[in-house]
Parts: sequence; structure tokens; C-alpha cells
Amino acid sequence: MKKIDQAKKFLTEQMSLFQCPVCKEPFEKLQEHSLICRNGHVFDLSKKGTLYFLKKASKNEYDKNMLSARFAIAQAGLFDPLIEMVYKNITRKEDGTVLDVGSGEGSHLDKLVHLGLKGNLVGFDISKDAIILAASHFTSAFWCVADLAQSPFAANQFDTILNIFSPSNYQEFERLLKEDGQVIKVVPDADYLIELRKLFYLDQQEKQRYSNEHVIQKFQEHFSETTIVPIRYTFPLDSELFDQLMLMTPLGWGATAEGKQYAMQHPLQSVTVHVQMLIGKKGS
Repeated sequence: MKKIDQAKKFLTEQMSLFQCPVCKEPFEKLQEHSLICRNGHVFDLSKKGTLYFLKKASKNEYDKNMLSARFAIAQAGLFDPLIEMVYKNITRKEDGTVLDVGSGEGSHLDKLVHLGLKGNLVGFDISKDAIILAASHFTSAFWCVADLAQSPFAANQFDTILNIFSPSNYQEFERLLKEDGQVIKVVPDADYLIELRKLFYLDQQEKQRYSNEHVIQKFQEHFSETTIVPIRYTFPLDSELFDQLMLMTPLGWGATAEGKQYAMQHPLQSVTVHVQMLIGKKGS
């Protein structure tokens, strides 16, 4: 089945998951390749079967090279132990409706499918390049370009919201979740990619340190019965994977040219993945 036909089938069966980002009204029909709301706003499917929901183009720092590097190192297994732990904590694995917020190039959601996740799966990102990459490689979910600030998703429709290394909008999460729904958020911890951080910021001790305390506190303000799962492991690197690691992380955005050069001259043989997985339930 062609990707656009697969997407049309999904939209026909799961139109209730979406709302018009312009007027917030439900979508009423899929006509040819166009999704149309009751007020006549039209959103067209691409040939790859993706939908573009943004009112205007969005600029972000995640360029094609960065996204391709993230895809490559994800496929090599950098995030696999983390994603396995996420999978274990999804409550409805067989028939749930899952929304991956800030899905990037799609690797996390696709890995979950390979672990056994089933149901209605939607991944979205504000980056068009990321969603094009996801749709090019994966048919495991419905992919769209969207912004939570102008949400194209309907209320009370999702069993699980995944929020892995991406910004949150807890008011919107509350609206989107079913009554017994859950949010699984993954945030870096103090030693996340610490070896690379030390290379980039060799002479800047303050930039070698990181705290996620404020992020966890914000999560707990919205989910009083938060479960926190620490995850830590070491991932081996060869020269190619080190180059991809350098490209894929925002850690280098604040580094000087000298810092980046020093890192390139001192390739790592392994790197630490140190994160906290936060799990909250609606109404808790």
C-alpha cells in the first residue's frame, strides 16, 4: 500500500483524534487527499502521507544534517535501553492511542513498535524536515508537522503522551489525555553525555554541570503522584558514531570554535546516557 493510501486509511478511521488548528472545530471529511473541517479549512496530505498543520512556517535549529545524525546514531542503538524502559511503562501496549510529542525523525516511536507497541500511533514535530525524514523511513505511525500552541489534536483522545527530550505543554497534555491517560517524559540528568560536555567546555566548569531539578518540579506540580525512574548506561562509540554524536546534540550550540575543534581532536570511545523518566497520570 502506498504511504498516502495508508495515511488516508488512518485518517478515515481515526479522524476523531484531530481538530482543526485554525478554528478548533472537528474535521468532517477526507476528500481526495484533503482533510476538511466543518468550517471549510483544508489541510492536504503530502505524497509521503504526512499532514502539515502549522499556520505558518516555523524556524528551528534542528537542520537536516543534525536530524540525519540523530537518526543514524538512534539506529545504532544509543537510546535503546531508554526506549525499552519507556515501553515497559506504557500501560496500554496492545490497543492504546499514543501521541509522541516532538517525535523528531521518528526513531523512538518506531523502536517502540518493534518492541511490541500497537494501537493508534501519532508522531508530530514542529520541524518539517524531521517529519519528512520520519515518513521516509517509517510506516509505524501517522506523522504530521504541528505545534501544541495551535493544536490539531482533539480532547480526551490519547491513552499515552510521550515527551522524550522535548518541550512540554502540561495544560495541553491534560486536555488531550483520556481520563486514565498517562504522560511519560524523559529528561537529561546530571551526567547525560557528560564526556562530550567536558570536551566542548573544557575550561568552563559551569557549563559542564547540568541540573534537571526545575523540570522535575514543574512536572510534579501537574502530576502530584509522579513516578521517577532513573536510567543510566554507557554506549560504545567508534569514530563514525562519535562524529554523529557531535552533530546530533544541541550541546555544541554554545561551544566556541576552539571547544569544537578540541572535541574533534579527542574522539570518545564511549558516552554516558543518564536520564530521568517521569511518569504521571491524569488527575493525579
